[in-house]
Amino acid sequence: MTFTEKFIKQRVAFEAAYKSGDWESLKPFFTEDVVYEVMNIQFHCRIQGRNRFIEGMDRATSRFDKLCNRQISRDAYVREENSTVLAHTSIRFSRGDSPVLETSLWEISTYRDGRIERMIDLYNPEDAEKFEQWMLEWGEGLDARYVVPQ
Repeated sequence: MTFTEKFIKQRVAFEAAYKSGDWESLKPFFTEDVVYEVMNIQFHCRIQGRNRFIEGMDRATSRFDKLCNRQISRDAYVREENSTVLAHTSIRFSRGDSPVLETSLWEISTYRDGRIERMIDLYNPEDAEKFEQWMLEWGEGLDARYVVPQ
């Protein structure tokens, strides 16, 4: 199985976990020491460790995504470079009468021994301002952070 095929399989499993709440089903796709980074957006973070990563996914989606209408569209661009898969994705969120907030990002996944050891969500820098403004106007009660600073 190519890394691109593994990436697509993981994305399908992510969507199933998102719907079912069974985040444990994602564990086989990631190394125990996986590093997850979100960049260029207000909820940027760096998480190390599979359990912390899965907890962060659950936290962010339950406090943001699931409280909005969410649409994901994957662009035709998916590229494999050695052990890394790069994919461009657009996500649209709306809530009640809000305008649609559209963000786009590069998803970069690097594999070791068939599992993702590093995953980066790299948002387009101009989306940070759009996200901040949308949150000020429509984001009451929403929290997109994967981790809360201590």
